[in-house]
Parts: sequence; C-alpha cells; structure tokens
Amino acid sequence: MEFIQIKTPLNVKVDVQHAGVGWRLLAFLLDLFFIGLYIVVISYTFFDVLGASTSFFENPELHYDVQVFLGMMYTILLFPALFYSLWTEFLFNGQTFGKMICRIKVVKLDGYKAGFSEYFTRWAFRFIDFWTGSFMLLFFIPLFGEETAYILSGLMIMMSGMVAFVFILRTKNAQRLGDLVAGTTVLKIKEKHSINITILEEIQASYVPKYNQVMRLTDNDARIIKDTFVVARKNRDLVTLKRLRTKLETVMDVQTDQPDVEFIDTVMKDFNYYTQKL
Repeated sequence: MEFIQIKTPLNVKVDVQHAGVGWRLLAFLLDLFFIGLYIVVISYTFFDVLGASTSFFENPELHYDVQVFLGMMYTILLFPALFYSLWTEFLFNGQTFGKMICRIKVVKLDGYKAGFSEYFTRWAFRFIDFWTGSFMLLFFIPLFGEETAYILSGLMIMMSGMVAFVFILRTKNAQRLGDLVAGTTVLKIKEKHSINITILEEIQASYVPKYNQVMRLTDNDARIIKDTFVVARKNRDLVTLKRLRTKLETVMDVQTDQPDVEFIDTVMKDFNYYTQKL
C-alpha cells in the first residue's frame, strides 16, 4: 500500500492511501468506454433512428437553417461526453462512473470534498494531462503533410496520458498536473474508514457532558476530528493522536489530565450531546 500525507483544517497530518496509477488508469479506460458508448448511442439515434443522415447537411435542397439546426442539435447532444468528468465528479462527490467502479475519488488535500472550481480546473487540464498527443495533428499536417502527420500523431496519441503518468509518479501527493493546480488528489476508498465516516456517537440518555467548549467546533470540524481519530487509533498512531489532542485543547481553550484517546472520545460524545439538544 502507498500512502500520502494530508493536512486537515485542524493542522493535523494524516496518512491515507492514495489511488495508485493502476487504479486511476483502469478508471480512465472505463470512463473512455462509457464516453464512447454514449457517442455511439447518440450518433445512431440521431442519424439512423431519427433519419438525420450526414447527407442532410450536404443536401443543397435542404434549407440552410435546417442544416444549421441539425448541426447545433448534434453538437449539444455531444456536450455530456465533452464535459463528462466535470459533471460526473461534481454530481457524484468526486467520482466518475469509472472511479465508482474502482472505488477511488477526488478530494482536496485536506481530505474533504472538492468544489466546482476544483473539478473544473481538473477537467480543463485533462487536455494537457491526457490529450496532448491528440492535438499535435494540427501542427504536424502543415509541417509534414497528411500521411506523415497521421503516423506521427498516432504515435503521440499512443503516448497520451504520459504527462499525467509522470506527474502522478513523481509528485509527493500522487497528483497529475490538474491536481497540482486544483489542490486535489485521488484517494482509495475503504469500506470501514472512508472519508465520510459519520460524526454521530452513541451516547446514553444519562450521559453528562464534560466540555461545553465543544460548541466552538463546527460540524465540519467534528467530522475531521472523527475521521482522524478513527484512523489514528486503528493504526496506533500516537503522534497524530497527540497532535489532535493539542489542537483541540487550543481551540477549545481547555486543559485536562485525561489520556489522549479518552479525551478525544469525550469531546466527540460531548459534541453530539450538545448538537442533538439544539
């Protein structure tokens, strides 16, 4: 397993498993399949089922406005394929259909949900990360002629993705160029300790809270604390537990002799006690 270190908004560093190149490549290929399938279905429906054959666009007897309309309609229908990774990652919390199958997802470097701006940046840089070779055809034709240009471009297309591949292997947080600019990375999702662990704690009706200062924490703070606590306790990461405890004492302005694990567990229970009373 390969891990990267992310820093939460509470300045606590946590080691999490990143999605390796193999998983990301498989997700990419699956997404290409889904995009290709969509284009085939749309093209078949548009040209064959609906009868909008390519000859319609070249038919001099067909009114120009109709030709333009058909062309615009077909282009609009291709938009979901062009913006595939953007709308899927935005709608499905950092996952395309390929990423869902591979159980990987895009997150910010603090380990939490990215926003539209991050997804858009990643999408825009796909043209560099993955499709650099595809665009070389535009430059090769004037220089070498069509036959040689297609051969050279074919070789470049076969090397498409090399930019992303090199960046993922060489960067500290396994980021492609788009991730570096957006401040994101791709993590492997685990069933037991995913990044979306609930913040709810089981508390008895007779429970008496100890720290009313927990109300200084937000729901997002509590979720980060819970995720960090669960992973650190499971891995017996005493350093992270100590950092988390120190940060909580500073934010809440408390001092206690409770052991680290007991203190953090109490904070989580107290937070749930007070928020459930609201």
